[in-house]
Amino acid sequence: MRATPALDASAYLIASFATPPGVWPAGPVNLYRDGAYVGSARLDAASASRDGLAFGRDELVGVRVERPEQQQGTGGFIGSRNQRSDSRRYVIDNRHRDSITLEVLDSAPVGEHDDVRVESRYQPAPRTEAWNGQKGVVAWEQSLAGGASQSFGAEHVIIWPKDARLRERR
Repeated sequence: MRATPALDASAYLIASFATPPGVWPAGPVNLYRDGAYVGSARLDAASASRDGLAFGRDELVGVRVERPEQQQGTGGFIGSRNQRSDSRRYVIDNRHRDSITLEVLDSAPVGEHDDVRVESRYQPAPRTEAWNGQKGVVAWEQSLAGGASQSFGAEHVIIWPKDARLRERR
């Protein structure tokens, strides 16, 4: 299962596999789950083995987003810098009888200039802070027992000079 709660409050069944030996040209593929047609995709063996193939939403996995307020202010010697705190928390509920392997993705701010500092704290610690080599994409991965819930939290503090303007891309 893979969830990206900040974008969509759903979990998706993802099939991952190793590319079989030989030449596998890209092309269309029909996707079936438990004998039912769930859609079609373009199969590119190299990217599918890295990213997996999505087989639709799993209605038995609940995703909740709890986003506390953002705080912004100034700090330092006579207010020499700006600071913003951004917290988020996600709760995943497994309503299956069996355990699932869960992957939760989230984005984190990335400072592109030396005068912008980002301090991030996670609970629990993520498996990676550069999912698939993408800096700023955080991934938690763990097994979640049937009927269990798990929360994932991130807090980011962004600090930049008071006279500078913070540019954001989302």
